[in-house]
Amino acid sequence: MRNETILSFPAMVLAGGRSTRMGEDKAAKRLAGKPLAQIVAARIAVQASPVFMNTGNPSLAALGYELLPDTIDGQEGPLAGILAGLEHVSANLPEASHLAVVPADAPFVPETLVSRLAAAIEDPETIAMAAYCGDPEPAFALWPIASAPRLRRWLESGQSRAIRAFAGSCDVRLVDFVDQPSHSFFNVNRPRDFERARDLMGLGKAPKILGISGWKNSGKTGLTVRLVEELTARGYRVSTIKHAHHDFDIDKVGADSFRHRQAGAHEVTIVSGTRYAIMHELRGNPEPAFEEVLSRLAPCDIVVIEGYKREPVPKIEARRLEAKSRVPLAPEDPHIVAIAADHAVEDATLPVFDLDDTQALADFAESLLGFTPIEIKVQVSWQS
Repeated sequence: MRNETILSFPAMVLAGGRSTRMGEDKAAKRLAGKPLAQIVAARIAVQASPVFMNTGNPSLAALGYELLPDTIDGQEGPLAGILAGLEHVSANLPEASHLAVVPADAPFVPETLVSRLAAAIEDPETIAMAAYCGDPEPAFALWPIASAPRLRRWLESGQSRAIRAFAGSCDVRLVDFVDQPSHSFFNVNRPRDFERARDLMGLGKAPKILGISGWKNSGKTGLTVRLVEELTARGYRVSTIKHAHHDFDIDKVGADSFRHRQAGAHEVTIVSGTRYAIMHELRGNPEPAFEEVLSRLAPCDIVVIEGYKREPVPKIEARRLEAKSRVPLAPEDPHIVAIAADHAVEDATLPVFDLDDTQALADFAESLLGFTPIEIKVQVSWQS
């Protein structure tokens, strides 16, 4: 059944694992603002349709894909998820010969996976499986719908739950993706894998900067705190810089660190098991430039700055009726790109948000800063 015509297949994302090595549900863990399962589903959705998700986590329903829980009790691993998909397709899509299967923790799955696997299918019972440099990648395959009864018998008889074991009893055709990047089948299983995936996406190397501007009592700090909470929850590493009055202090009179500074120390570093802080006394020297402060930060994805009105960075202007001044800053600052207010704003030429609509403001910030993780580049029309 080598495809003289391009075949159409349904697909399923395996998202039902225990995630014991990650310590949390990795399918729902956010990478660059999106759950891992959503990133994978978006990459496979341009290659196959419809896309199902094998999971028992109801929160993933918000991603918009039909959820297929295991049909065998006990979370028996990926083979049980594959069985759930095969049986669902057999009952609901009788014209489909195969089901494309990919794991939810593979954010770099090749965008040509399905078409290249389809080219290796020789008959309705062939498994077309990906490989890299000769090594099989069992979780990335086109599975024949006809194999469902045999797979159920295999699982019910208590045989090995490894995909390789069952596939070894079937007709398998390997398709080598050696021409693809070496991380094409990379799985995010552990926290250190998550960090590597961030690196592969280029996150943390050159942070994007977002400013929060406004008069005193305009709601700048509250907006900053809410945005940091939301963007952090979306998987970004966020740091902040706040410009304060010249006489601010962060340690208490009489504390050891205070006594060190009073004694004339140039820098005082306080270290504990939960955090460390460095205080630098200017001793009459000029305030450091914003770029110098920025250079001292550890690698991150986003830096939210509060109070630097004159810096040429994109800013959201906060406005409250109770602010010290109601004179708008936007007309005089071309770097203000949006307004967040607790009241109606008339004659605005910029986007206006409710000051408390954190979700919408975070969405805007993601778009403004250019975070479009693993976006769908091409919409493919498959013809049967």
